[in-house]
Amino acid sequence: MSGKLKLALAIALAVVAGVVGYTQLFRAHPAQSTVKQVFERVEAGDVDGVMENVDPEGQLGTVWNGNIDGARDKLLSFLDRYRLEFNGLKLGTRAEGNYAEVKLKGGRLTVYSRQENGLPSAVLDLGESDLVFEMEKKGEKWLVEAINYDITRLLSGELPF
Repeated sequence: MSGKLKLALAIALAVVAGVVGYTQLFRAHPAQSTVKQVFERVEAGDVDGVMENVDPEGQLGTVWNGNIDGARDKLLSFLDRYRLEFNGLKLGTRAEGNYAEVKLKGGRLTVYSRQENGLPSAVLDLGESDLVFEMEKKGEKWLVEAINYDITRLLSGELPF
């Protein structure tokens, strides 16, 4: 092989390695994309859209479908009274095969009363929440199976952060 051909091949391999490395480091895992979509749909008040990302056989789906301890009714009532706005969400993902954990590492939640326009009712720093979404890939889609909090306590107003 000539020197110019070797150099061109080396440059091409370096570019390919750089592109692959960049996408592996900075590309969000598909499970993380699902969690971001859940936050976007919660923010929009689209509960049906949220549930499209939840496994009906998982912990959250079971609580929702069975309305265990009135969780579904409490959530719907909460979203009728309040509008949620998420900013600067930071997520970290650990995945193995068809299972993943997506941890909320930072961000801010601002809660607005729907009856009162203007100032927020609450502003919460989500960095200390330790909220983890347990995810499973079913078919081609990542679904939320569970979270590491008791949903019924959360909906009763006992926020852990």
